[in-house]
Amino acid sequence: MRHARILDCTLRDGAYLVDKAFGENTQRGIIKGLIEAGIDIVELGFLQNEGFGEGKSVFKTPKEAAKYIPKDTTHTEFALMADFSRYDFKNLQDYDPTHRIQNIRLCFFKHERLESLKLIEAIKQKGYKIFIQPVDILGYSDIEILELIEIINKSIPYALSIVDTFGSMYIEDLHRIWALINHNLHQDIQIGFHSHNNLQLSSALSQEFIRMSQNKRNVIIDSTLNGMGRGAGNTCTELIALYMNQKFSYGYKLDRILDSIDIYIDPLKKQCTWGYNIPYYIAGMCSAHTNNITYLLKKNNIASKDLMAILDEIDSQKRKRYDYDLLEST
Repeated sequence: MRHARILDCTLRDGAYLVDKAFGENTQRGIIKGLIEAGIDIVELGFLQNEGFGEGKSVFKTPKEAAKYIPKDTTHTEFALMADFSRYDFKNLQDYDPTHRIQNIRLCFFKHERLESLKLIEAIKQKGYKIFIQPVDILGYSDIEILELIEIINKSIPYALSIVDTFGSMYIEDLHRIWALINHNLHQDIQIGFHSHNNLQLSSALSQEFIRMSQNKRNVIIDSTLNGMGRGAGNTCTELIALYMNQKFSYGYKLDRILDSIDIYIDPLKKQCTWGYNIPYYIAGMCSAHTNNITYLLKKNNIASKDLMAILDEIDSQKRKRYDYDLLEST
């Protein structure tokens, strides 16, 4: 069994850039290419109460997402992301093997954590493997992380993810959080890692995560094709697959990954942009939501130092969300 696996979340994290509307042909093509490349888990999009539409990676039930999965999936598994505040879990059907969506990823903000974690048993009883995805792990104190783990250990979900929501993490932060979680988390629970590239460290952090977990824990690394994702983007699937092939003798098919980028991702760059730049570096520096940067950049001739000054004046918790009236008054 592989100790480290890749979860490609292009159709979920990348969806923010295209109003969640990749189009049916692109959705099917990306999924097929990732399966042929040997990617372990493909995240198909969001479970939400609204926002559905043909060609959108937003679904009310797993059954609606299943139509995009081809008949031949080899060993690839599939996942959907459910935001605690945007999805009524009463709509979640029991797991159906014919739908082939085995994994539900439960995402929540820190203030929602106690209510969110009550859903673990209910989702498990429906037959799914559940990933716990706490937004902004750097926003938790060590004590709060330990309290989270204590609750999680009672229910044994499939995985707990280290989520660097604002791309503010350094290697030392990863080492500290990994040690805290790995030492205290039940050994049967896998650990995931989801990072953003605001500080140009996403790929390096993912590599370090794989390296230090070897012989200690089964882990899952989130990535996207060509790093596609809101703002500075994510760990690149092609980079982490190359690293795992070269350093750990995995067998991901890089030619299929590159084909998927050429055919489906590169054309999207004509309508949206992502990747490291100075404004998103400032967002990472200040642990600020990228929507704050997007809004401020619409102002004519705003200097980078002024972006930083505005974010510095906003309360550290408030800038993790976005309030355009607050930005105007700052």
